[in-house]
Amino acid sequence: MSLNISRNACLRVGISLLSAIVITAALFIAAPEPANASNPQYINWQEYPANPVFDPVERVYYPSIIFDGSTYKMWYDDGSGTRYSSSVDGISWASGTSLAGLTNARHAVVQWIGTKYMAWYWNSTQLYSINAIRTAESNDGINWTFDAPITQVGTTVITGISGNWNGGSYGPCEVFYNPAGSATIVAPVDAATVWQNKFVMYYDGTTGGLEDIGIAVSANGKQWQGYNGGTTPVLAHGGGTTWDSNYATFCSVQKIDGIYHMWYSGGQTASHEGIGYAQSNDGITWTKYTGNPIMHRNDGVPWRSTRTYTPRVLYDAGGFNGQGEPAQLKMWYNGTDAAGNYALGYARITISPALVTVGGRVNPVNKIAILMPYFYMIGGLVAVIAVGMFTWKKLSFARVNSRKN
Repeated sequence: MSLNISRNACLRVGISLLSAIVITAALFIAAPEPANASNPQYINWQEYPANPVFDPVERVYYPSIIFDGSTYKMWYDDGSGTRYSSSVDGISWASGTSLAGLTNARHAVVQWIGTKYMAWYWNSTQLYSINAIRTAESNDGINWTFDAPITQVGTTVITGISGNWNGGSYGPCEVFYNPAGSATIVAPVDAATVWQNKFVMYYDGTTGGLEDIGIAVSANGKQWQGYNGGTTPVLAHGGGTTWDSNYATFCSVQKIDGIYHMWYSGGQTASHEGIGYAQSNDGITWTKYTGNPIMHRNDGVPWRSTRTYTPRVLYDAGGFNGQGEPAQLKMWYNGTDAAGNYALGYARITISPALVTVGGRVNPVNKIAILMPYFYMIGGLVAVIAVGMFTWKKLSFARVNSRKN
């Protein structure tokens, strides 16, 4: 009897140990991966060899670009106002057309909202006031109506106090529109509620010297409430001797397979020194790429040797319907040469179709490969246990038979 009890107890222990190992492995495979800001799929841009792609008489910077399935549409700052241009391939652009109906419009961000265009922009005569950001609507993207300053809940977006990270603003950076979002602002505006709202805006905040990036939400695109009461930015300047020690501003954000990706302007003495990259699981807590900047004015590229900044990135898994170069990620960005000429450059990234998606990230850590040695070890352990149990059983029967004889 004691022999059977020992054998059964050993079997139960073996099965329990094996089950625990299998469950742990399954949880490891299924667990979402942390944001990895070193992924080469988002930092190794191939610059167009004939850059710049758009170099009009006027300045061109702070581009806002959307793709409607057949045409790239761009609104850009010309140094005194905002103009509109279009392209069928994202490379050859039509001459710019000045917009009508806006007020000192600079640094505009434009989105198609159901049946109309909406714009948010910096009123260049304002800084330390919520009036620094205005919004308007349009049917054609050129003639605008309902032009007015945005409003805010309390002072959660712009405080108006010099020295606060969001004491003033040079305007919006990126706006996300969620048609299924709440008809009212979901409060409190924290990490759990931000993306339940209809509009989410990344915007520039400034002390009057330093610049950072904050988040605000809205139900109608007109009244906004800052994240966590506007107490802190979501992407701050690096400080110390970092490349973006004093400036982290004008950004472009894309959500790809559940992960948020940001390309932003930054620098030590000005915001136009280079372009950095950061990644986030929730669009709020960001990890900067340790090899930043991914582009810099000191790269030795003449047309952007004085300024390299204001990136605008678009993502299309299908490659933009074959409109322009075949790529899933396209970036347009500003450069200024030694003579002070402002022009628009273009770069692309082609994501390999062979890559798989695990844990919400393209080209993730291969968890199966990591676990394979352990699978082999577990298999060996199972084999040893099985052989041992089989041998033990044979010996047990042999002993019982010897006693009977």
